[in-house]
Amino acid sequence: MIKLDKASFIATSAETQTSTKVEKLTVNYNSFLGTKLVDGENVPQGYIQSFVYTETMNSIMNDVQEDTEFSGNILAELTDMYISKLQILNPNVTFVSTL
Repeated sequence: MIKLDKASFIATSAETQTSTKVEKLTVNYNSFLGTKLVDGENVPQGYIQSFVYTETMNSIMNDVQEDTEFSGNILAELTDMYISKLQILNPNVTFVSTL
């Protein structure tokens, strides 16, 4: 979970923000097997699809990455990644991981 230092409308991109003030965010992910093109051939590739939800379960951010981009605790790494993105977009709000 990600806690904010104060209830805030938060920017989720350069043009969008949450429709209500939020105090807590939840990071969730799932994995799936897909393929990617390597040297002209489709080869199996694992992917991690992640989401950030508000307290009311509105998805405000998402991403898909190859599973090889993670070296340890996927949830902790995703949480840190989203905190970094959110901190850049919202310099006046402090985001803290509760993991």
